[in-house]
Amino acid sequence: MKRLSVALLLCGALTNTTSIFAQSTNSTPSRFTISTGIGVIPTYYKAKDRSGFLPLTFKAGYDISKKFNLSGFVGYSSTTAKPKIFADGLGSYIQNKTTLMGLRCEIRKDFSEKVFAYGGSMIGYSRSKVKEYNLDTHALVQRSPDEPTPINPNAPKGSMVYTAFMGANYQVAKRVGLYGEIGYGISILNFGLTVRI
Repeated sequence: MKRLSVALLLCGALTNTTSIFAQSTNSTPSRFTISTGIGVIPTYYKAKDRSGFLPLTFKAGYDISKKFNLSGFVGYSSTTAKPKIFADGLGSYIQNKTTLMGLRCEIRKDFSEKVFAYGGSMIGYSRSKVKEYNLDTHALVQRSPDEPTPINPNAPKGSMVYTAFMGANYQVAKRVGLYGEIGYGISILNFGLTVRI
């Protein structure tokens, strides 16, 4: 009998705790979001470079208010330039692997309970690894410092980046949304998934 009373007491306490937790999560929606996406148009598209795979993006954000959000951003892309025959007769191609990290400020406007638009700017740091490969063997091309080269060996590996963007989000569930975004960055056009946690 004593064990039954303790079990009932624990079940009651667990039920009350679950009920209180459910009420608190319903009344105060999460202010944290994580988003992941793919870039449909790589930044180097104009140069007719081809992408090894679609650029990837990741964002983690915090709603300062209903209209303003701060988020951290990480993006990665790998593009390969069209092969060319250089002045010395060597056929080669250039591969550029770029990582972009930054802090974004977003302003939001709600159009309905499920749709909102946003826009803003980002300050970030872009780092590129540019390498030349032999067209036939795909081996890394090593050139002497005084030899002509299709890439600048003294070019800075990284630089500060200032960008602007705008996009829209559609809520498909209470904490899950789909977004589309246009702007300069790791990709010109991005689509992805946003989750509130």
